[in-house]
Amino acid sequence: METLERKQRSREQTRSAIVLTAKDIARREGWQAVSIRKIADAIDYSAPIVYEYFDSKDILLDEIRNDGFRELQHEYERIKKLYRDPEKRLFEMSVAQWQFAMDQPEIYQVMHNLNGAYCNRPICESSGMEAVSILIREIIFTFIPKSQESIQKLYFEWWSLSHGMISLALMLRDRQSLELSEQVYRDSIRRFVRGLR
Repeated sequence: METLERKQRSREQTRSAIVLTAKDIARREGWQAVSIRKIADAIDYSAPIVYEYFDSKDILLDEIRNDGFRELQHEYERIKKLYRDPEKRLFEMSVAQWQFAMDQPEIYQVMHNLNGAYCNRPICESSGMEAVSILIREIIFTFIPKSQESIQKLYFEWWSLSHGMISLALMLRDRQSLELSEQVYRDSIRRFVRGLR
Protein backbone atom coordinates (compact mmCIF):
# COMPACT_ATOMS: atom_id res chain seq x y z
CA MET A 1 0.00 0.00 0.00
CA GLU A 2 2.81 2.42 0.92
CA THR A 3 4.60 1.65 -2.36
CA LEU A 4 1.43 2.47 -4.32
CA GLU A 5 0.99 5.74 -2.43
CA ARG A 6 4.65 6.62 -2.98
CA LYS A 7 4.30 5.95 -6.73
CA GLN A 8 1.18 8.09 -6.88
CA ARG A 9 2.91 10.89 -4.98
CA SER A 10 5.89 10.62 -7.33
CA ARG A 11 3.61 10.84 -10.39
CA GLU A 12 1.88 13.91 -8.97
CA GLN A 13 5.24 15.54 -8.24
CA THR A 14 6.47 14.86 -11.77
CA ARG A 15 3.24 16.20 -13.29
CA SER A 16 3.51 19.30 -11.12
CA ALA A 17 7.17 19.77 -12.11
CA ILE A 18 6.20 19.63 -15.80
CA VAL A 19 3.51 22.29 -15.34
CA LEU A 20 5.77 24.54 -13.23
CA THR A 21 8.60 24.22 -15.74
CA ALA A 22 6.31 25.14 -18.64
CA LYS A 23 5.17 28.25 -16.73
CA ASP A 24 8.75 29.16 -15.89
CA ILE A 25 9.89 28.88 -19.52
CA ALA A 26 6.89 30.97 -20.60
CA ARG A 27 7.64 33.61 -17.96
CA ARG A 28 11.24 33.94 -19.14
CA GLU A 29 10.97 33.35 -22.90
CA GLY A 30 7.29 33.46 -23.89
CA TRP A 31 4.88 30.65 -24.78
CA GLN A 32 6.33 30.19 -28.25
CA ALA A 33 9.51 28.89 -26.57
CA VAL A 34 7.65 26.21 -24.60
CA SER A 35 7.92 22.72 -26.05
CA ILE A 36 7.73 19.21 -24.63
CA ARG A 37 11.41 18.68 -25.47
CA LYS A 38 12.47 21.88 -23.73
CA ILE A 39 10.46 20.96 -20.64
CA ALA A 40 11.99 17.47 -20.62
CA ASP A 41 15.50 18.91 -20.87
CA ALA A 42 14.83 21.35 -18.03
CA ILE A 43 13.65 18.64 -15.63
CA ASP A 44 16.17 16.01 -16.79
CA TYR A 45 13.63 13.61 -18.26
CA SER A 46 13.29 12.27 -21.75
CA ALA A 47 10.53 13.68 -23.95
CA PRO A 48 8.66 10.31 -24.04
CA ILE A 49 8.32 10.42 -20.25
CA VAL A 50 6.81 13.91 -20.42
CA TYR A 51 4.45 12.64 -23.13
CA GLU A 52 3.23 10.01 -20.64
CA TYR A 53 1.76 12.89 -18.64
CA PHE A 54 0.72 15.22 -21.46
CA ASP A 55 0.11 13.89 -24.98
CA SER A 56 0.80 17.30 -26.48
CA LYS A 57 1.63 20.90 -25.68
CA ASP A 58 -2.03 21.72 -26.31
CA ILE A 59 -3.18 19.34 -23.56
CA LEU A 60 -0.60 20.87 -21.21
CA LEU A 61 -1.84 24.39 -22.04
CA ASP A 62 -5.44 23.32 -21.46
CA GLU A 63 -4.47 22.03 -18.02
CA ILE A 64 -2.70 25.30 -17.20
CA ARG A 65 -5.73 27.24 -18.47
CA ASN A 66 -8.11 25.27 -16.26
CA ASP A 67 -5.80 25.67 -13.24
CA GLY A 68 -5.84 29.44 -13.82
CA PHE A 69 -9.62 29.58 -13.98
CA ARG A 70 -9.90 27.41 -10.85
CA GLU A 71 -7.60 29.78 -8.99
CA LEU A 72 -9.65 32.77 -10.13
CA GLN A 73 -12.87 30.97 -9.20
CA HIS A 74 -11.61 30.34 -5.65
CA GLU A 75 -10.78 34.04 -5.33
CA TYR A 76 -14.24 35.02 -6.63
CA GLU A 77 -15.90 32.66 -4.16
CA ARG A 78 -13.83 34.13 -1.31
CA ILE A 79 -14.96 37.64 -2.32
CA LYS A 80 -18.57 36.49 -2.61
CA LYS A 81 -18.46 35.25 1.00
CA LEU A 82 -16.62 38.33 2.23
CA TYR A 83 -19.03 40.98 0.91
CA ARG A 84 -22.82 41.08 0.92
CA ASP A 85 -23.28 44.12 -1.31
CA PRO A 86 -23.43 43.05 -4.98
CA GLU A 87 -21.78 46.31 -6.11
CA LYS A 88 -18.80 45.67 -3.84
CA ARG A 89 -18.68 42.00 -4.88
CA LEU A 90 -18.57 42.72 -8.61
CA PHE A 91 -16.05 45.53 -8.20
CA GLU A 92 -13.75 43.40 -6.04
CA MET A 93 -14.05 40.42 -8.40
CA SER A 94 -13.04 42.72 -11.25
CA VAL A 95 -10.06 43.97 -9.23
CA ALA A 96 -9.14 40.34 -8.46
CA GLN A 97 -9.13 39.59 -12.20
CA TRP A 98 -6.83 42.57 -12.80
CA GLN A 99 -4.49 41.50 -10.00
CA PHE A 100 -4.39 37.91 -11.23
CA ALA A 101 -3.44 39.07 -14.74
CA MET A 102 -0.71 41.36 -13.41
CA ASP A 103 0.71 38.79 -10.98
CA GLN A 104 0.57 35.86 -13.41
CA PRO A 105 0.52 37.27 -16.94
CA GLU A 106 1.80 34.03 -18.47
CA ILE A 107 -1.18 32.14 -16.99
CA TYR A 108 -3.62 34.85 -18.05
CA GLN A 109 -2.21 34.55 -21.58
CA VAL A 110 -3.01 30.82 -21.68
CA MET A 111 -6.46 31.39 -20.21
CA HIS A 112 -7.32 33.79 -23.03
CA ASN A 113 -5.14 32.58 -25.96
CA LEU A 114 -2.83 35.61 -25.87
CA ASN A 115 0.80 36.12 -26.94
CA GLY A 116 1.37 32.74 -28.54
CA ALA A 117 -0.24 30.75 -25.73
CA TYR A 118 -2.74 29.27 -28.12
CA CYS A 119 -4.99 26.41 -27.00
CA ASN A 120 -6.86 24.58 -29.77
CA ARG A 121 -9.81 24.11 -27.45
CA PRO A 122 -11.94 27.29 -27.62
CA ILE A 123 -12.07 29.31 -24.42
CA CYS A 124 -15.88 29.20 -24.43
CA GLU A 125 -15.69 25.40 -24.11
CA SER A 126 -13.53 25.57 -21.00
CA SER A 127 -15.33 24.30 -17.90
CA GLY A 128 -13.14 26.60 -15.81
CA MET A 129 -14.22 29.64 -17.81
CA GLU A 130 -17.86 28.60 -17.49
CA ALA A 131 -17.59 28.27 -13.68
CA VAL A 132 -16.10 31.77 -13.43
CA SER A 133 -18.70 33.28 -15.76
CA ILE A 134 -21.55 31.69 -13.77
CA LEU A 135 -20.32 33.45 -10.62
CA ILE A 136 -20.19 36.82 -12.39
CA ARG A 137 -23.64 36.33 -13.97
CA GLU A 138 -25.08 35.44 -10.54
CA ILE A 139 -23.71 38.67 -9.08
CA ILE A 140 -25.11 40.70 -11.99
CA PHE A 141 -28.51 39.03 -11.47
CA THR A 142 -28.57 40.17 -7.83
CA PHE A 143 -28.44 43.80 -8.98
CA ILE A 144 -31.54 43.60 -11.07
CA PRO A 145 -33.19 40.27 -11.80
CA LYS A 146 -33.69 40.07 -15.55
CA SER A 147 -34.10 37.46 -18.21
CA GLN A 148 -31.24 35.08 -18.91
CA GLU A 149 -30.65 36.84 -22.22
CA SER A 150 -30.32 40.26 -20.52
CA ILE A 151 -27.95 38.87 -17.89
CA GLN A 152 -25.83 37.29 -20.63
CA LYS A 153 -25.67 40.65 -22.43
CA LEU A 154 -24.55 42.46 -19.26
CA TYR A 155 -22.02 39.72 -18.56
CA PHE A 156 -20.64 40.11 -22.08
CA GLU A 157 -20.30 43.85 -21.49
CA TRP A 158 -18.47 43.25 -18.20
CA TRP A 159 -16.16 40.65 -19.75
CA SER A 160 -15.42 42.88 -22.75
CA LEU A 161 -14.60 45.80 -20.49
CA SER A 162 -12.54 43.83 -17.98
CA HIS A 163 -10.66 41.49 -20.31
CA GLY A 164 -10.26 44.14 -23.00
CA MET A 165 -8.71 46.67 -20.63
CA ILE A 166 -6.45 44.07 -19.01
CA SER A 167 -5.22 42.88 -22.43
CA LEU A 168 -4.52 46.46 -23.52
CA ALA A 169 -2.72 47.27 -20.26
CA LEU A 170 -0.46 44.24 -20.68
CA MET A 171 0.15 44.99 -24.34
CA LEU A 172 0.90 48.70 -23.77
CA ARG A 173 2.82 48.43 -20.50
CA ASP A 174 5.96 49.84 -22.16
CA ARG A 175 4.04 52.95 -23.26
CA GLN A 176 1.71 53.51 -20.31
CA SER A 177 2.42 52.70 -16.69
CA LEU A 178 0.47 49.84 -15.16
CA GLU A 179 -0.46 52.20 -12.31
CA LEU A 180 -2.22 54.55 -14.73
CA SER A 181 -3.85 51.63 -16.57
CA GLU A 182 -5.08 50.21 -13.28
CA GLN A 183 -6.62 53.54 -12.28
CA VAL A 184 -8.42 53.79 -15.62
CA TYR A 185 -9.54 50.17 -15.19
CA ARG A 186 -10.88 50.75 -11.67
CA ASP A 187 -12.72 53.92 -12.71
CA SER A 188 -14.27 52.17 -15.74
CA ILE A 189 -15.36 49.13 -13.72
CA ARG A 190 -16.79 51.40 -11.01
CA ARG A 191 -18.88 53.26 -13.63
CA PHE A 192 -20.08 49.97 -15.13
CA VAL A 193 -21.04 48.56 -11.73
CA ARG A 194 -22.87 51.72 -10.69
CA GLY A 195 -24.73 51.67 -14.00
CA LEU A 196 -26.27 48.31 -13.05
CA ARG A 197 -28.31 49.87 -10.23
